[in-house]
Formats: sequence, structure tokens, C-alpha cells
Amino acid sequence: MSKHKSLLASIYSLIVKLKNASALFLLFATLLWATAPLCSAQVLYGSLTGMVADPSGASVTGAKVEALNVATAASQQGTTDGNGIYRFSALLPGTYKVTISAPNFSTQVSEGVRVEGNGVQRVDARLKVATAAQNVTVSAEAPLLQADRSDVHTNLNAAQIQSLPSISSEGRSFQALYRIIPGASLPMESNSAGGNPQRAMTSNVNGQSTQGNNTRIDGVQDAYPWLPNNIAYVPPTDAIETANVVTSSFDAEQGNAGGAVVNVQIKSGTNQFHGDVHELHTDNALSALNYFSPSSFRIPLNVFNQFGGAIGGPIKKDKLFFFGNWESTRQVQAPNGGNPQTVPFGGLAYDAAQSAGFFDFRNVLPAGVNIYDPRTGAADGTGRSVIACNGVQNEICLSDVDPASLAMVQLIPAPNQSGSSNNYFLTKTGFFHRDDFDMKVNYVPNQRSTVFGRYSLSRSTIFDPPALGEQRAPILAAALAWIRCRFPGPMAPTVCKVVFPHFSSTLFRILETPTPGIPSSSGITSM
Repeated sequence: MSKHKSLLASIYSLIVKLKNASALFLLFATLLWATAPLCSAQVLYGSLTGMVADPSGASVTGAKVEALNVATAASQQGTTDGNGIYRFSALLPGTYKVTISAPNFSTQVSEGVRVEGNGVQRVDARLKVATAAQNVTVSAEAPLLQADRSDVHTNLNAAQIQSLPSISSEGRSFQALYRIIPGASLPMESNSAGGNPQRAMTSNVNGQSTQGNNTRIDGVQDAYPWLPNNIAYVPPTDAIETANVVTSSFDAEQGNAGGAVVNVQIKSGTNQFHGDVHELHTDNALSALNYFSPSSFRIPLNVFNQFGGAIGGPIKKDKLFFFGNWESTRQVQAPNGGNPQTVPFGGLAYDAAQSAGFFDFRNVLPAGVNIYDPRTGAADGTGRSVIACNGVQNEICLSDVDPASLAMVQLIPAPNQSGSSNNYFLTKTGFFHRDDFDMKVNYVPNQRSTVFGRYSLSRSTIFDPPALGEQRAPILAAALAWIRCRFPGPMAPTVCKVVFPHFSSTLFRILETPTPGIPSSSGITSM
């Protein structure tokens, strides 16, 4: 009997001796531990497999295989089974050196083997009989056909993600990759900037609803419960190591998706310091005028800046690594052509009515049209008389107007343009400020365990100029954050011993102090 089974038997005998509540609790904990090797978390990790054979094609049993991450020096070892097959099912995405050796055979070394999250990489070996100490180095090549899994997916590395076109209204976004996914519609933003400050984009994949897509970051679901067709956080493109999009024939561990499953991996630190800085700038002065526009036309104010940087490296070589990034988005924008509105004019303006003591509709109504007094006549409208103030028809005395309505009309500004429509013109600039942060720490205590934690934060401050002036205009601030740690256990690299769930929160905050007592001062007493 194996040590694992012996330990389970000991725990079972202990459960039998306990009371019901304690026994159930211990049984539940034991089941979690016992089934942990099945939690391979393929979404988060990648797999490496292959077959080892001798020159005649016969399988080599017991060959030693080592997968070494060239960036962090973390390695895993294994041996081939009776069929000459080996498999590593919990490798962090990265570039590996695969070394295969067996007694009486030359050692084969495969360099540059790329392992992607939620993917399977195959490295087969046909070992030669060694006449002396001998190594064979093989350069890894992309396979012509995916033979180890049935799903339909697309992988993008960091360089490809940073090369995606900027189609978001607020700069670069990894979701632009939907444009190159077969079966996906063109991605587009939904909801306002206040409701969707990340400017997350959606796409219909294989004709499914946009709510059928499921995005995970470092294995954690990126969900926005209030607007489920969006994701809660869009990490900066400089922070992303790989993006894997599965559109068909999902594996069992994917789930919770009908359209596409998007798996995003945030970068990690390595034994070498690495980093970058960037800035994206555009403004209205750099935009070309339409050839047919009048000579007096000017493109409205629109100044956009997106800048930031990333850095990663070792805290303790081969053991502890860090990665951090920051990206800031700043945009100042004025409405195209200003913000024209229609407000009461002439005898309907509050100042004129206050001075005259009545609202004058005589110069507004078409010929033959009158305003009738609802306090007169029958309930069906017959027998009603034209409303009048001091005997003059189509004038409404201020004393006949509800006090709450008078208070609300008083808040409407007077016209600043001529005419009866679009007679109030407001030129006011709005702004969009957003800062995104990511911090990730990886720890490799030994060859059979890895630990990592990540914290991400996004803060947005948005001001959208009100149409009729800045009467208690709110400024919106939104914050999103989550944290995740994962501990593969000591029994095997695939064991998930402890998982801390992520948390996410959204905060909407009014930065200006509201004026109290507005309803009561306006004659509204029922609130």
C-alpha cells in the first residue's frame, strides 16, 4: 500500500472515532486534500508531454526528463512510464530547456521550448545509442498540427499583444485581439465611461451572446456582475505575458462560457531585470481637417496621453521574483461643436416671468392654438375655457403655478443665443483620468512547490460636463481591485493545497459636497 493510501486509511479510522460534526468537517477537509491532485488548473498552467524511443522506435521506460524554466531556473523532473511517455501538467508559462537522458543512450537537450497557459507542448525524443559521453541539442520548432488537444484556440505572446491596433476610446487594450479571432465580431465598447471606466470591449463569438464570454486573469475569473457583458478589469498591455482565447471544443476545466474563454497571464519576474516605459499621445492639433470643411472650422479640443512603465526582476535569485507596472490615461475633451441646448425664451424665461408676474405664451403658440385651464369644464375636457391672467388669454399667472415647478424652472439658465431652439450654448471641457497598477510576486521554495500572489488596482476619475451648467455636477471615481494567491502543494506540482479567492469591488464616489435641502427648498415634501 502506498504512503498516500496508508495516510488516508489512518485518517478514516480517526473519523470513525469522532462525533458527527467533527467527523463531517474532517471528512470534507480530507476529500479536498485527497482530490487535490486532480486540480491541475490547466487554465493557469501549461503542459509538456512527449514520447521517448530508442533508434528502432521502441519505447524507453524510466528515462529521466527535466524541464528547466530558463528565466527563473525553476525545474521539474520526471520519468517515462511503461509506454515511454512523460508528462508535466503544471508548468508556469515560459520558455523551457528539456533534457532527456537514459542509461546507455546519449542525452538529448531541446532548447527554446515554449509552454503556454492552457496549452500542451510536445517534445518527442529518439535517443541514440551512446558510444561515449554524448549530448544531442535540438532546436524546438512550432508543430505543424495540434495533436494533443481538441479545442480551437489562439495564442498571443507579449510582443504580439503590444502590436495590436489601438481601437479602444482610451488607448491600448488586449481585447483588440478579438479582431483576429475567427468567428468573432468586431469588438466594441458598451455602456458609458461612468459605468464602464475600463472601456472594456465585447464581441459576439460564434454567434453567441456577448455575455457568453468568460475572461480569466491568472486563473481568476474577471467578472463584472453589474454589467455582465463587460469585464471588471482590463490590465495594461505591457503587463500581459500571454493571452489564450478558446472558441470551440472547450476542455472540462474551462466551463462557464458559451462564446469564448479568454485566459490572460500577467508577467512575472525572472533572474534578469527587465522593464520598459511607453507613452501614447494624440491631440486635435495633429488631426487632419476634412478637405470639404469650411476654412473657419476647427477640430474640437481632444488631448490624449497614455503613459507608464513596467519593471521585473529577482529579489532572491532562483527563489523570489517580483513584477510591477503602472499605466496612466489622461484625456481632456470638449464636445464636438459645443453642447447646444434649447431653453425657455422670451416671456417663458423665468426672469421675464418674474418681472411681469406671469408666463406669456402668446408669441409662442401657433395661430388658432390656445392653452385651456384644466380647472374648468368637465372631466372629458368639454366646456373648458382658455387660461388667462388678469383677463389676458394664454398667460399663466405665477400664483397659478405649483411652487415646486417654479423652483425647478428657476434653475434653468437664460438663453445666451438668439432663436427659439438651440438657444443656449455651453462650451465646457470634460476629462477622463485613470491609473492602473499591477504587482506580482513569485516564490519558488523548492522544485515541487510554487507560490505567487498578485494585486491589481484601477482608479478612474471622470467628469462629463452637464448640459445646463455645473449645478452640483458630480465627478465620478471608480476603483477596482483583487488579489489572488495559489499554492501548489508538496505532494506533487499539480496539487492545489490552498487557494485564496480574489475580491473585487467598485466604488462610485461624489467628490463635490452636495447642497442639502434641495427637495424641501423646491417645494417637494414627499421625498
